[in-house]
Amino acid sequence: MASTQTFVSPENWYSLQYPRTWEMEVIEGIPSFFDGINPYGGALQVFAVNQVGAPNADLIKQSPFMVGKTLNEKLRIFLSKQGISDEGAQFFERDKTLMGACEYRSGGHFYLILMAERGSIFVLALYNCKGEPEAEEAANVGRILQSVTIL
Repeated sequence: MASTQTFVSPENWYSLQYPRTWEMEVIEGIPSFFDGINPYGGALQVFAVNQVGAPNADLIKQSPFMVGKTLNEKLRIFLSKQGISDEGAQFFERDKTLMGACEYRSGGHFYLILMAERGSIFVLALYNCKGEPEAEEAANVGRILQSVTIL
């Protein structure tokens, strides 16, 4: 991404870099990033939460995967709710941040999920598009996900 812009979450929990040609909208409190020029492209949505304190019942009701005690459990639960096995998931650590990622297809859509956790901050980034992403968009999404940093 030769020309990018930085997004920092309002809570200052995470940041990411996305192409200047892309747009960002907040929908129901969740930032969504997309190529405004390509009408057939997908969207990348980013959900973040501070897990400090007692479990939030409303959050768990809306996002049942949050009952997982570890990042691996959270990703496994998320995928199982989609009817997807976690066999293709990859787990790694970057800059003292635990991360898990998986791509899958369901209902004619392509999905790519990244979960990241450091300390009490948890971030879920989910990209989806109808069919398969175009090569340029797939490359941009990959670079955006590589730039996700928990602050």
